[in-house]
Amino acid sequence: MNQKLSLGEPFIETRYLEAEESFAVTFPAILVNPDPQQDILVNDEFVLEPLKAIIVRDVTISVPGKALLIVGFDALRLSDRLTMAALCRVWKSNYQLTGRPADRTSPYFKSPKETLGNISINFCLVADPDAPSGIHREHADPTVKELHVQIVGEGAVDLMKSQDPSSLYASLPLATGSTHMATWNPEGAYTWHRYRSVTPCIFLGVEVH
Repeated sequence: MNQKLSLGEPFIETRYLEAEESFAVTFPAILVNPDPQQDILVNDEFVLEPLKAIIVRDVTISVPGKALLIVGFDALRLSDRLTMAALCRVWKSNYQLTGRPADRTSPYFKSPKETLGNISINFCLVADPDAPSGIHREHADPTVKELHVQIVGEGAVDLMKSQDPSSLYASLPLATGSTHMATWNPEGAYTWHRYRSVTPCIFLGVEVH
C-alpha cells in the first residue's frame, strides 16, 4: 500500500506505506517507522528500528509493517513571514481547538489528524521559540505510545518529576528528522513530560495504539 495523505497539505507531503517490499525514495524524505514491532530495511543494509526516524534520499526501503514518508520539509522556511502566516491561517490554534482562555495566546497550531488503523498522526507548528506545551503523563488511551518526530527546526521533550516545571530532570533534544527514546517504562507508564520548542518549528505527533 502506498497512500498519499492530506493532513499536511499544501505545505508538506505525507505518504503512508504498508507491506511494501521494495519502494524507491528518490527525494529527500523523513522516514518514520511507526510500527512497534517490525524493522524497516534501507538499501538492504541499514535497519530502522521500530518507533524511530531518519532522513533518507536515493534509497530503496523494504517495509514489512508500516512507514511514513514526510516530503517537502526541507523547503519550509519558518523565518518567512508569509509562510508562517499561511501555516497559522490553515492549521487550527490551540485556542480554536480547546476554547480555553488560557490557550488564547498559545503559539501551537495543529493540522487535521489522520488515523491509519492503530496509528494517529498530525502536524504541530510551534510559532515561537522556547514555548513549552502542558506538562502531562496521562493519555486518553492508557496503552498509547506517543512520539514527537521533528520535521522543521529544533525542539526537545522534557522529563519532569511532577507538574512543577522546576522539577525537570532530563531533556531529550530533537533535530530535524529525529525522534526521541521512549518516555514510558516497560509497563507502559509515562513520567511527567512536555514538548518544548527550541526554535520556531514543526513536529509530527504520532500515537500508536
